Amino acid sequence: MAADLRSLFGVGLALAVAAPLFRDAEADSYPFSTYPMFARVLTKPRLTYAVASSNNGQVTRLPPRIVGTDEPMQAIRTLRLAAEGGKRSLKQLCAAMAERVAADPAYAELRQVRILRAQFDPIAYFETGPVPENSEKLVQCGVKR
Repeated sequence: MAADLRSLFGVGLALAVAAPLFRDAEADSYPFSTYPMFARVLTKPRLTYAVASSNNGQVTRLPPRIVGTDEPMQAIRTLRLAAEGGKRSLKQLCAAMAERVAADPAYAELRQVRILRAQFDPIAYFETGPVPENSEKLVQCGVKR
């Protein structure tokens, strides 16, 4: 009887470990993970981000605090939600960011803020740098000096 229970337990454990093979690769759960980061082809994500430029054309990527937070992931979410909210939402965020740029002496040379959306190759991002592909300007606003 004990041998039957051990055998049943062993078969059950083997099925539980194999179960992720029969689920969607995007599904993930503890403790039997599908390891979704390895189970699918990496795509080129579209990210929304903010830059500012000077009169001479120098472009500076703006940090999260200019977006309105000290947390990078919150800044990304704020930018994405503004983009999803449409032109009015984007213009409001852009204007608030332009005010923060104007108030910061470190950015005295910057004259325009732009919110952009672009694709990034995840491998190239780390190997050669964050060069955007298929960039799209969502909104642009001036920095009042």
